[in-house]
Formats: sequence, structure tokens, C-alpha cells
Amino acid sequence: MILEAFLLVTLIGYFLLDIPIALWCRKLDRSVLDIAEIVTTLGKSTGYLIATFLLFLFFRFFRKEKLYANQSLFVFVSIACSGIVVDIIKWVAGRYRPVMLFDQGLYGFSFFKAGYEWNSFPSGHAATVFSLAFALSLLFPKGRYYFITAAIVAAASRVLLTSHFLSDVVIGAYVGIASVYLLKYVFERKSVMLGKSG
Repeated sequence: MILEAFLLVTLIGYFLLDIPIALWCRKLDRSVLDIAEIVTTLGKSTGYLIATFLLFLFFRFFRKEKLYANQSLFVFVSIACSGIVVDIIKWVAGRYRPVMLFDQGLYGFSFFKAGYEWNSFPSGHAATVFSLAFALSLLFPKGRYYFITAAIVAAASRVLLTSHFLSDVVIGAYVGIASVYLLKYVFERKSVMLGKSG
């Protein structure tokens, strides 16, 4: 049911909303875009990957706290897996970014193309922030609304900056969320305790 909802929103975005929203966002005031430029940095995965891996090493080998080590590893693997899936889909799909629409009138897919202009679908930033938000939500349920709100704002910044179309962000979010729940299932099958921190 959830997959169908994401696919429906993606299709509506692709056929009806992507182009009008991109054209509208292109005309946004510079002050709005400056804020979006700051917010969009939340979607860069490198810092999260380094931090969670270092936390894993710290709790696993120095503090000897298995639960915290498992939680750190879970967040790390969730972000990493969503990134790998996104990169594969980007290469296969070869979707034009909004800049190609603005500069050359190109919209749609040019399969198996590499390069910035052809890797719009799905949004890696959206996958990162949603995998992070949902992984943290499983570990810290009381903070889930804050995590998810931050993810939505960060993902929306990609559309505001015309780095991605709306449908790119929606599918990126889905990849992030699906990665978390698939890995939760794998961790549970392997009897890796994740616990909850409240």
C-alpha cells in the first residue's frame, strides 16, 4: 500500500507537477534560495557515514556497549545502502535534471547516462535524510516527528533549488525509508538487538 502511494505521487509529479513546480521555483527570491542552500547540506551523506561508523567503532571496541554499537551500525548501513541503491537507479534511469529543461528544453529519461545532468532520479539527498530520519525514529521514537520534519524540509530544499524535480525527491524518500525497514528486518533475522532509547 505504501509503495503504491509513493508510485502514484511520483507518476502525478512526473506527468503533471514536475515542470510547473520547477519553473515556479526558478523564479523564487534569492533570500529563499539562500536558506534552501543551507538546509540542503543536511542531505549530504558523508558526515553521517563517518560519524556513525566512528560511533560504531567507539561503542564496539572501546566502550564495549553492544546495543549502542548495533544502533550505530544500523544507521550507518541504512544510509549507505540507500545511497548505493540511488546511485544504481540514477545510472540506469539517466533522468535529465531541471537545468536541462531550462537550458535545452529536455525532460524525461536518457537511460544509462552518467554525469550530473543525467542523474536526477532519484534524489540522493532525499534518500539520505529519510533513511537517517526513519532509522533514528526506530531507535528514538519520541523524536520521530522532529526527524521526519527535518527530512521533509531538507528534501524540499532540493526542489526549491531546482536540483531535482518533485518526483525525484519522492522516490528518493521511498528508497531511504525502504532501506531502513528492509535492514531492520535483516538485523532482526540475524538476532541483532537494536532496542529503543525512548
